[in-house]
Amino acid sequence: MKLQIMSPAAIRVDYEVPPAPRLSGLEGKTIGLYNNMTGGADVAVERVAEHLGRRYPSMKFERYGGDLRPGRPALSRGNHIDAEEAARIAEEVDAVIGATAH
Repeated sequence: MKLQIMSPAAIRVDYEVPPAPRLSGLEGKTIGLYNNMTGGADVAVERVAEHLGRRYPSMKFERYGGDLRPGRPALSRGNHIDAEEAARIAEEVDAVIGATAH
């Protein structure tokens, strides 16, 4: 008898994305909050907004995830930000904080 063992792990893809340059400061900046719609991600981004908003009162927040933006892709666990949506978001905010939770 022949035994075949299969791994449930996905094929690993190695690539590096260089970090974005740091902002010179946070006063008056607009920060995107990306919630990938996993359990608790919404709570995580709202907590970040709460803490940053207290420290930087002039900071604004734009929220991404779910069906928040009419005419834009509904972002979900199965439908992530694509290159076109990422470029659009980059024009709207100074930085993005993403949350994945579960």
